[in-house]
Amino acid sequence: MRRGTLDNGMQYIIHSKAAWEGQNLAMNLYVNTGYEMEQEGQKDIAHYIEHLPFAMYLDEATAHGGALLEAVRSGKYPWQGYTNVRQTCYLFLFDTIGSEIYTTELDLLSRIIGGGLKSTPENLAAEHGSFYQEYIHRNGHLGYDEERLFWNLSKVYAPPVRPEHYFEHVKGFNWDAVSSFYKDWYHPQRATLVMVGPITDLDQAAQDIEAHFGKLKATPAQELAYPKRAYLEHPNQFIQVEQEDTDTLEYAETKIDLYWRNQTPPKAASKALQHKWMYEMLYELIGDHLRQIPTTYDLHYTLGIDRSGQLPALGLNLKTFMGREQDAVEHVAVALEQLKKQGVAEGAYQKYRQKELKSIDQRDSNTLGAVLSAYDERIRAEEFLEFDQLALKKRWLNGLSYDTVNSELKAFLRDGPQDIGILAPKGASVLQLSEIQFRSWLDEAKRMNTAADEYETKLIADSLIAQLTQEDSKDLGSDALGGHRIQLANGVRVVLYPQEGAPLKLHGFRNVGASNLNKQDFIKAHLVPEWLHTSGIGAYTHFELQRVLTDLGMIYGRALYVNQGESGIQLQAPAERLESLLQLAHLYLSAPREDPEAFTYWKEDEFLFYKNPPYGREEHDLTVLSKNVLKEVNPGLTAEERYKAVQLSTMTELKEIYQSLFLHPQEFLFLLSGDFSETEVIPLLETYLGNLRVSENQVKREEKVISYLPKGPLEKLYMIPGILPSDLNLKIQYTFPIAREDWKAQVNLKLMREVINTRLWELRHIKKRGLYIIHAISHSDMELQRGNLTIILPTVAGMEQVLSSDVEELVSWFKEHPIAKSELKTIKSRFYVKGITGKSIIDEGYRYYKWGTILPEPEAVKAYIEEVSAQDIQTWIQEKLVPEHRYIFMGKGVPEARN
Repeated sequence: MRRGTLDNGMQYIIHSKAAWEGQNLAMNLYVNTGYEMEQEGQKDIAHYIEHLPFAMYLDEATAHGGALLEAVRSGKYPWQGYTNVRQTCYLFLFDTIGSEIYTTELDLLSRIIGGGLKSTPENLAAEHGSFYQEYIHRNGHLGYDEERLFWNLSKVYAPPVRPEHYFEHVKGFNWDAVSSFYKDWYHPQRATLVMVGPITDLDQAAQDIEAHFGKLKATPAQELAYPKRAYLEHPNQFIQVEQEDTDTLEYAETKIDLYWRNQTPPKAASKALQHKWMYEMLYELIGDHLRQIPTTYDLHYTLGIDRSGQLPALGLNLKTFMGREQDAVEHVAVALEQLKKQGVAEGAYQKYRQKELKSIDQRDSNTLGAVLSAYDERIRAEEFLEFDQLALKKRWLNGLSYDTVNSELKAFLRDGPQDIGILAPKGASVLQLSEIQFRSWLDEAKRMNTAADEYETKLIADSLIAQLTQEDSKDLGSDALGGHRIQLANGVRVVLYPQEGAPLKLHGFRNVGASNLNKQDFIKAHLVPEWLHTSGIGAYTHFELQRVLTDLGMIYGRALYVNQGESGIQLQAPAERLESLLQLAHLYLSAPREDPEAFTYWKEDEFLFYKNPPYGREEHDLTVLSKNVLKEVNPGLTAEERYKAVQLSTMTELKEIYQSLFLHPQEFLFLLSGDFSETEVIPLLETYLGNLRVSENQVKREEKVISYLPKGPLEKLYMIPGILPSDLNLKIQYTFPIAREDWKAQVNLKLMREVINTRLWELRHIKKRGLYIIHAISHSDMELQRGNLTIILPTVAGMEQVLSSDVEELVSWFKEHPIAKSELKTIKSRFYVKGITGKSIIDEGYRYYKWGTILPEPEAVKAYIEEVSAQDIQTWIQEKLVPEHRYIFMGKGVPEARN
């Protein structure tokens, strides 16, 4: 290993191990600049500048061709960058010291910090569009109000920009604006170069660094500011902000942020680290305690723990409905008061401590990835690289006492929250409160009962288990996959796939779904799984079941699903929880809770889902609408369809639909895999699945309607709520027949996708179309026996014809030119074989019992891929990516109403 500092102040690290032989080498440049350095009007300019060197790099690769361009197209040496609070990082890979790729990357990095970043007007304009698309992709436009609240509390970063003005704001990043920030913050003395990999000649690498960076001058730079330190010295704050985005929906939500500030860190490096580790421990212990708060359906709030590091403080982010703020705040305050009085449980502390010690002991600091990660973490935190942090942390943990941690925890909580921020709708009474009035809610917790609640940890009480008789089962022999088939007395069929050392997986399904119901119930059937998940099962509410399963080490999530032609259940558990897994299946398929409060809670939750979906609503809706056009089996519901159906649903209706779909065990097939013995599992199956009752609610069975694919070319435009008026989602899809048993055709589809992906980047970096996310995806629809290759291009309104022509031109190019052999070799080397062979035995079993298909062996797939030539793929593109298979779908924003 070599570490040094050049005369201009730039630091470098060269780290090599012989054990890394054959791996790519990494070269990361860290520049000490980020969001904290931005001033008013410069919001996100640090991140924008990070984009520009990559545009230069690709321009030069395209101009020079050769090995550099081949590496770009094949993706063999991917590059990326990121910008955070105080660091901007450029990450590159290369093959060997002295190669063309290595030299080009060194040259680019030296220009970045040596004042040589000169972007063309075309690149600036293209990156305006790309950067804006990244903002949309990351849902930046949905968080404006919350950014306003955070900015008012922190004053650490530049003020936020309204979503409708953001594109114009980004367009203001002209060369004058860019160069001003660039000249202030990009300098050799602010940079660290990290080179890690199997470097055989460290002397040569050091000489190359000196040659490329040593002659750069240490130019005058802005003095580094530390606004987080200034934040710790601010007077306590009480901020109330009125929401600017309003809607006419039934519910309105308030956000309350509570911040407990850290103490100012000591200057000594080792003490500063211990200071940081203590707060990391306190944050996690407090968060774990708060996640265990017992709650009820009438207290409908969400609580987030902010450990992002944006502020040197612990943030509790509480969201609740307008009018319920006091109850929610007091409920959280009671749990905090319990911690203040009793401290954290010793078991919780020891669990955290042992986890950290185990993490240190198991951390393989010799792997290339671990070494890179360690450097990255410490440079981003602006910590010293000169000593062994892991050894220091281990000594610190071993010398720490339970009493010390509780003392620190109580003092930390006692002094806060120092800062309170409230974001509420217009007219909310919480906006009229004084700080004294609000803090009285927190003080009220001191007079409330803070004793911890006891709760049961058994899924089914022993008295109820005693009432479940062990029903007989019948051995049906083995299947073609080696599974053992049995049938229970109530008609349930089970296939067992024992796998030593594997966790348990259970998948039960029935070939009856939403399409077997009437039109009204068809939509509502899609709501049943989430309603049941929220209501709970057996004796447990949603909240209680979450706690019980967490304690059992089981995954808590939505277990049931409903598709158009299928209903089912999927569960997982550790191998030692076999009986708990089957008890859980029994409850889901026999004992849903009926609770009016839970039903109201579910409707409120669906409102939150509609208002702030976890996915991109516009992309989701366009997918649903396009699937409907193509008569696909499971298109799903648009956000608006779902929200309206929720509002019109009653608990009685959903219960009846549930009974129609799930209370017919005689039609269910269960696939069970994992580490179990048949002598152990069969009596449990006979007890829990064998006692599933049959409902009288029958589904009217109708003959399947044959779905015909409309003939292309076809073009559809939709107006979709949630898309800004300036934006457009463009999806160009090729759909054609693929037999479900023809796995070779499915491989061909994936190879075509990868080939198309090798040149999609040109739309952004050569044609300068202002794109960010550009990718081709593929999917084989086993139900309809179709292959789909889709190119997704989020863009701005007005670009649809240009981009459609670009894609057509790209496809035509591949029809005339086979991909280079070297690029095809790279594609083959990273082909995901399990996408064809199945990810698990449960996946294989499902396809076998659903459609009668037997998936190929991995070696057969690998052998076939090896035989595929560039000309083969060219032929497939010529045959499949044709106008009659092409469907273009566009989602545009709804224009703003004008008075």
